[in-house]
Amino acid sequence: MNRTSIANAVVAIMVAALAFAPAAVSAGPLTPPPLAITGPRMSPPVIPQPFSDLLANAPLTANALEANAWDDGRNQEAPGRGIRQTLTGFGAGLTLYDSPNVCNDFNAEIGWSAANGNIDMWTDWYSGWAPFALDDGEYSANNVAFTRERVVGPGNRYNDAESKDNREEYAIKIAGHRPYAAGLGSPRIAVPAGFEGGQVQVSVRYLIWDHDQGGGPGKDGLDYDWASLGVKPGAEGDAALYANGYVRGEWAQLVNTVDLGDAQDIMVLVQAQSPAFLNSNIYLDDIKIAFLAADGTIKYLSDCTAEEAIR
Repeated sequence: MNRTSIANAVVAIMVAALAFAPAAVSAGPLTPPPLAITGPRMSPPVIPQPFSDLLANAPLTANALEANAWDDGRNQEAPGRGIRQTLTGFGAGLTLYDSPNVCNDFNAEIGWSAANGNIDMWTDWYSGWAPFALDDGEYSANNVAFTRERVVGPGNRYNDAESKDNREEYAIKIAGHRPYAAGLGSPRIAVPAGFEGGQVQVSVRYLIWDHDQGGGPGKDGLDYDWASLGVKPGAEGDAALYANGYVRGEWAQLVNTVDLGDAQDIMVLVQAQSPAFLNSNIYLDDIKIAFLAADGTIKYLSDCTAEEAIR
């Protein structure tokens, strides 16, 4: 199966069950469902995007208001600096720290569609993780870019041919100047033998560009975009359980633990959403998936990049 057919197969499975939902709730299918984004999208191109003097073309959702309120109007570290030059437990400025038990690090050159004959660099995807976007009313699928990120994430290891694994490092960026709701859907991931009826814990590292240049405590920082992590117990089911991420300007982590019930497989959805006409840039990297048995046994997947590679 070639890369395009893998992407189409993944999206065909998940497209009816995708939902953009508040944190820690179960959500059913959207109507109409999101579109599979396979590219190339050259006419019109994704970039540049039409300019608008609107801030939002619909009332802001509770999620957008929560995202804006999360940092209480904290200004950018310096004017125009949307990524803080600070040390956290997950990274330092642009650089995301390495961590163990990652099953998808987005690093393999051959995994990127733009390195495998896809001529549209704004419609890139990685291995069996397929891109999708809403295309209805407030949101337009053609307004969102999926790109391989060489700087944010790799940071001080940018273009480092002498790294310990002898390869460059990448993240993926979902971005748009106009309202979008988009993400990547994992391949179908079978529940390992012995872990049926247990739990699955999924995590992803993310960084949201900080827009806030004129805020301050209690003021509107225009920070309306957010990241989310969905897990579907039962890859062909109708429901996913979500956790939202509102930390901005620095690397952070989303974690979502879900009961498997009688599910024989799962699907993971890593997502970004912006309801406003802002320069939204959300970076995702280092996905981990751990299955937890009732007796306390834990199994981390070492590879979750494509269905045939999962182990």
